Amino acid sequence: MKILVLGATGNTGSLIVNQLKEKQEDFGIMATKNSDVTKLGLQENQIRIGDFNDINSLVAAFKGVEKIYVLTPIHPKAQEWVENIVSAAKAANVKHLVKQSGFKARKDAQSGPIRVHAITDELIKNSGLDYTLIQPNMFFQYFYLNLETINAEGNFYSCFGDTALSLVDINDVVAIAVKALTEDGHAGETYCITGPDAFTSTQHAALLTEASGKQINYVNISKEALIEAYKQGGLGDWLAVEFGEMFEWFTVGDYTSVTNTVEEVLGRKPRSFVEFSQELTHSIA
Repeated sequence: MKILVLGATGNTGSLIVNQLKEKQEDFGIMATKNSDVTKLGLQENQIRIGDFNDINSLVAAFKGVEKIYVLTPIHPKAQEWVENIVSAAKAANVKHLVKQSGFKARKDAQSGPIRVHAITDELIKNSGLDYTLIQPNMFFQYFYLNLETINAEGNFYSCFGDTALSLVDINDVVAIAVKALTEDGHAGETYCITGPDAFTSTQHAALLTEASGKQINYVNISKEALIEAYKQGGLGDWLAVEFGEMFEWFTVGDYTSVTNTVEEVLGRKPRSFVEFSQELTHSIA
């Protein structure tokens, strides 16, 4: 097995699996004993069982693998998990880690997940392994989480204020990750990935209004109100706070800048929010 995908049942991981299948690559995934991987449509020999908390299980899962896509969820133990992955990768003689991080990851960020990205990025850089860091801005697909209030009220809510964000399409990020997993020439690279434009949430609302023909408004709320809404939505107290703090950080951490990484790596223009808005309208009532 040449490639192993961690986090394969998540949004990004499942899309990576689909692209690797289309390219007929020699790959597999790591799952926990309780993971539901049936939707991925893989053969039994493509599934390895491992536990981020158990280095020995990771070493066994990584055996014979050349490249690993490292993707861990936002979790209190995320840093420890990446440390375990690096230790196991070295023990299993893995050659190359392709890690999904975050745009503008900084150790002084006022957001726990962003700080963890910066710390674990540095860990991987210093590991002695070949690496590629994938650092995307927030995904367009975040708007799917807003569909309930868009359809019910014509509104979506967050704490971004009038900050412009250079959001990116998840499929462009996945395509770059797959290139790093399947081609040479990406070792030592850090890919900071954005879409082609930076828009405020009010501008996003105007573009969605134009695409859908339905009046859609952005309503700015406080971080505290956003956290409470996430808690009421069942996200869990710890995760709700982490998301609220991360979204607030987006307003001060310079998430406005636009890069040309998609065009440089893929040889084509990145997908625009205007194009994405046409897709989203199919789900707007």
